Amino acid sequence: MVRTLRKNYITLFFMCVFVMSAAFAGSDEEFFLRGNKYYAQKDYDNAFHAYDMMSKKGRAVLYNMGNCLFYKEDYSRALVYWSRAQVGATPHEYDLIMRNKDHALKKIGKQKEQSLWHNAIERAQSPLLYVSLFFLQLFFLMCWWFFIFVMRKKQTGIRKIAQNCVCLVISIFAVVLGTHYMQHNTNQAIVVKKESMLFAGPDKSFHVLSPVVYADCARVKETREGWYKIQYADMIGWVEADVIQII
Repeated sequence: MVRTLRKNYITLFFMCVFVMSAAFAGSDEEFFLRGNKYYAQKDYDNAFHAYDMMSKKGRAVLYNMGNCLFYKEDYSRALVYWSRAQVGATPHEYDLIMRNKDHALKKIGKQKEQSLWHNAIERAQSPLLYVSLFFLQLFFLMCWWFFIFVMRKKQTGIRKIAQNCVCLVISIFAVVLGTHYMQHNTNQAIVVKKESMLFAGPDKSFHVLSPVVYADCARVKETREGWYKIQYADMIGWVEADVIQII
């Protein structure tokens, strides 16, 4: 009797889970279609609201939400949603998002860093966004093993060229791996509020360290009720929770 009741409870539980999952999936599909309809009509307020009601948001939804905010001239929050859409993006999607970001930055008078080194690292990262960190670490170790193997052999012209090439690959991958690791293990954020300040502590009574510039990037170090501790430029301080939005 007890075993039968237990089986019935388990069956009922899984039926409830299935029904709830189906309901959420149906709701997401409805909100998605509704958002697309408003988006096509250029009703960006209602489109954003419909997309925001979805429990699971894929890259396409996040991208459209960024577009809605851009057309509403909320450029910093558009950067936030486009950055979220970059997670797992294909190289084509990555390039499209980066063009949108450049356009938004120009709208607010900010220019992206254009150094050759920065552009080279950015181009190297774009096809690696959907590669796991473990695979990158494994590939990096394999490069090191091959470098040691070449070094142990008698150095000839061809081996010297191979050694230099492996050194270059290892150097590039070290930078890319380091950047990739930081992105996976730190919460990045974007300043979404104008005329904000960076404080020495989690209260407005603390000393002001610096103004915080609209649409600038920061890294979140710690959270407290109503406050974030961030690394901003070469400083570490506190901002109110509504000043930044985590990517």
